[in-house]
Amino acid sequence: MKKTLLLVFSLVTLAVQAQQFRYGFSIAPAQNILSFDTKLYSEPTAYRGFQYGLILDQTIGKGEHIALTFGLNLNYTNSGLTSVVENQGDDLKEWAVRSRYLEIPLTLRLRTGQIGKFIFYGEGGASYGHGLRAVGDYTVNGVRRDSDFDYYNKGNGNGITYYEKNASIVMGLGTEIAITETASILIGFFHQKGLLSVYEDNNDESILKLNQTGIKIAGLF
Repeated sequence: MKKTLLLVFSLVTLAVQAQQFRYGFSIAPAQNILSFDTKLYSEPTAYRGFQYGLILDQTIGKGEHIALTFGLNLNYTNSGLTSVVENQGDDLKEWAVRSRYLEIPLTLRLRTGQIGKFIFYGEGGASYGHGLRAVGDYTVNGVRRDSDFDYYNKGNGNGITYYEKNASIVMGLGTEIAITETASILIGFFHQKGLLSVYEDNNDESILKLNQTGIKIAGLF
């Protein structure tokens, strides 16, 4: 009961101190790269990615130096793997996956005071993603064996499947540029560090996480 009352009190306090609620739309070109320790695959290659979605932003406190930012994004995260050829006669295998997530990021932003038209910020938080699709190609020795097939299908014959769930830590730096008293443009650098393995290859040592780095541009109103 005491914990419940404390939670209610905290929420009420935040609501009373809340200064400005804004909403908007964000786009973010990005670069995706896998992170893994296994020696079964060649060094990871960077792939282009892209995300866009809605953003809700609530400043807190008298000085508005803290903001909670909530989003709903579509995240296009292309990635791929290439097998290591150790002996003559081994097949060179390549897997390319074009995945799409519906993501819910939640971050805490620490904001400076306004300097002219600029407010600088640093942010940190987390994001949860649910996979909507993961299709791609499978190539052996330069010959495409499968094209645009479903990587969620655990019965496929190429030895790789893709997980539907992902989670990541979100970090970023950027600036808000005031356009009017109530509207601003947000431009920032962000990095999403994967927490979960996104590939399954039937090897216990294989933990393949997906990282994403990019530039976010958003309009807040």
